[in-house]
Amino acid sequence: MEFFWNTERPLTVMEVSQMMNQFNECYIHRLIKSLEKKEMLKVCGMQKSGKQYARQFIPTITREEYGVTLMEKLGIQGKKSLAKFFAAMVRRPDSGEIQSTDELIGELENIIEELKEG
Repeated sequence: MEFFWNTERPLTVMEVSQMMNQFNECYIHRLIKSLEKKEMLKVCGMQKSGKQYARQFIPTITREEYGVTLMEKLGIQGKKSLAKFFAAMVRRPDSGEIQSTDELIGELENIIEELKEG
């Protein structure tokens, strides 16, 4: 899924296979078919490849939406669990983009405003 999330255009099986050169094309084809069956990818078009046409795929779920799915599978649900999750993220020294508690509060306030607006 990382290739699809990081690429801002649809990808074919052949393109993914070229990016993931440690796996053969047959494996990649089965993997994409499985992701399509799980409705994580969908066909969005066709691309001519030599004399044949190849289906192009795009993700149907964002990285964040997938993260929520994983959190739910781990039992991280509800307001209290969510609050503990955010607190744990802030406490980590390598927590990523947000550098301070004030920045985190600002980002959360922005999210709350977006939710209020609909």
